[in-house]
Amino acid sequence: MKYHNTILAVGLALACGTALSAPAAVQEAPAAAPVPAKGIPIAKPAEMMKLTKVQPGLYTLRCVGMDKAQANFYGPYDASAPAAKGAGTVPRCGCSSVVNGNFVGRNMDYFNTPAPYFMVWTDAGQDHYASLAMSFAPLNIEKFVESSQTAPDDINHYNTPEQLGRLTTMALDGVNEKGVCCATLAVDATDANNTCKGTNPGAPEISLYMVCRYVLDHAATAEEAIELLKKCSIRVMDPEIGFHWIIADRNRCYIVEVVNDRLQYTDKRNVITNCLHTQPGLNSHPWGYERLQILEEHYHEGTSVEGMYNLMRRVHFSQAYRLDTKPYWYSEKTGLNDDGSDITVQTPRYDPTLRKMMEEDAAALKVVTPENNPLMLWDTTYGNVYDMENKTMRIMMHEKYDTFYDAKL
Repeated sequence: MKYHNTILAVGLALACGTALSAPAAVQEAPAAAPVPAKGIPIAKPAEMMKLTKVQPGLYTLRCVGMDKAQANFYGPYDASAPAAKGAGTVPRCGCSSVVNGNFVGRNMDYFNTPAPYFMVWTDAGQDHYASLAMSFAPLNIEKFVESSQTAPDDINHYNTPEQLGRLTTMALDGVNEKGVCCATLAVDATDANNTCKGTNPGAPEISLYMVCRYVLDHAATAEEAIELLKKCSIRVMDPEIGFHWIIADRNRCYIVEVVNDRLQYTDKRNVITNCLHTQPGLNSHPWGYERLQILEEHYHEGTSVEGMYNLMRRVHFSQAYRLDTKPYWYSEKTGLNDDGSDITVQTPRYDPTLRKMMEEDAAALKVVTPENNPLMLWDTTYGNVYDMENKTMRIMMHEKYDTFYDAKL
């Protein structure tokens, strides 16, 4: 199971990468740059269900949310159809999230693709809350590959009633009017013993792709979010690829996972990467091990928007390919040996196979840009910081861009 062969499987599981072309005024940030000085406010779109372009790869959308009576709208939707199953690989996935008091940081780590992201304002309704979230609408595999190669920013793939409808529900992370924040991260579910039967057979079904949207629409507190999810049957669409969530308000923080076909949660941790946290003994492949260590070590920095923003920059995913990263990010690699066994944190740095892989990745990274990336290397395609009290989002698209955007619910 070679490392670069995992990329297509991840694309099919999440289908939400971004390729960006820098606007003329945007400059590439130096490695040790302070918080970027250039911030741009974004206002809620005036028109409903109309995409507005912010920059290449980033759009805004305003929509109406779904009331609980329409909960069937959240029902199983296989966003990875038709090809996450049978791809023959289990993906290595990035993404990190931290909750520190009032502030939530989240990195979306992904390999560069042209599929855009969307800032979605959801208006309040009779039985749902207003929210501001990052969203995406996966394409099927043929369109995904086609657009990756030929149409770097072709919004026509998304600007249809069907895709716009999906955008309203496929939230990756967000905050609602009650100050509840939720973020979705990928996890290797191989060891979780899930059978795709659902967490609560017989209860109303909800796809794991739509958990974040359901929480934002209906939870007034993090604890209420847990109670709502207990009453649902969360469906895992592929037993090898899953998500887990961090759900927080200003007083509580939970990590939520699906293990053994059951909803599992803990309020003992405030940092999440891509390994199981409710039952860590099941992790045979601790993805994000180094990122977890770094975020826990510097956790105290995330006590403001600026502090959390800089904390999340410590784990920008391009570091996975740098020879000088200390610690070297072993847990983001796979396929060290011919038999497919993984690199681990115990693998010596001087191992010849590992060194060759590291050098190849480092050489490739030197010539990669957002425009010419050959779909082989990852970076942090966006990084968000949420202020739960003030219901704001700060987003920087693509880690190499020295521009961020500020939005308020």
